[in-house]
Amino acid sequence: MTQIKAWFPVRIARLGGWLLLFGNTSHPCLGQMTVYGSEDDFTYTSREGFEFGLNIGVYRGDAYPAYFYDGSGSWELGDGAGQIWGIDERLLQYQTQQLSHPVTGVLNGLTDGQMGWSLASLPLMQYRPAMMFGLKTARFWNPESALVLTVDAIQLTAEGAWSLDTGQLPDQGQGNAEILTFPILGKEQRLNVSAGYRTSVVVVEGASWCFEVGGMANAITVEENYAMIWEYSEAQAQRVDLLTAPTNGSGVLNPASNLLTKWGGGIYGSAGLDLEFDEGGHIELNLRGSRDAMRLGTEEWKRWNAALYLTWMIPSQLGDFVRASF
Repeated sequence: MTQIKAWFPVRIARLGGWLLLFGNTSHPCLGQMTVYGSEDDFTYTSREGFEFGLNIGVYRGDAYPAYFYDGSGSWELGDGAGQIWGIDERLLQYQTQQLSHPVTGVLNGLTDGQMGWSLASLPLMQYRPAMMFGLKTARFWNPESALVLTVDAIQLTAEGAWSLDTGQLPDQGQGNAEILTFPILGKEQRLNVSAGYRTSVVVVEGASWCFEVGGMANAITVEENYAMIWEYSEAQAQRVDLLTAPTNGSGVLNPASNLLTKWGGGIYGSAGLDLEFDEGGHIELNLRGSRDAMRLGTEEWKRWNAALYLTWMIPSQLGDFVRASF
């Protein structure tokens, strides 16, 4: 009986210790986790809850939709607020209807006042690389799992070079036609909205590979489309607007801008490197590729686009981070 009485309190004490330990570990862990391996052990801070970030990077659009601005006049806007013209059609309007316009003077100077000119060739179009800015929010359950929502804004410029046959002989007498080349440009705004799943793989302490996959929606607004022409030098260039507003009976064609916005969908995937600051917060460098359905006017293209961007995930204790950094 004496042995039983001595054994019982010891067992109760041990059971209480196990219950206390279990109770402490059942709460969310906000500290650090130690990862043991064959090499040096390291730790990383747990990550859960909402985080917000800022994106800045470079966006590269597929060249094919840029042909919407090639000056052929074969595309339709599908918007009553504007009309798109071909280069030769607009030049003919200037020379026959707008006699006081500077473009008419340039054409007369290039062709000696004759109507023997013609469009020699249409341009090969492409988009310039453009800056991308955006906002990002993520809901983390742990450092490896998160849902991500991103909104990015891009202003793109499509460019090419069109050729004019003046109908004259070259100055040096070489060849049978004088061909001059001038630039043509189109401008648009894009808004990309993406939602996806993010996962990561720890590389070393404070650094990990991160991967995202998900869906993307894009909105495209056509802003401008115009060609340039000059007689003597580029400094005297005149603008030939190919995107114009309705005349409303006035007979005057004014430039149109910010026409109907069209939405399209697609998918995306990204891969990058995530670096953690000691004071909190993360910096991510990501390369993203997306397969988008892009709609300009009545046309739709499904093409690949790419972006390389840097994201600063703002720490929840922003004040502590700023004091520690400065």
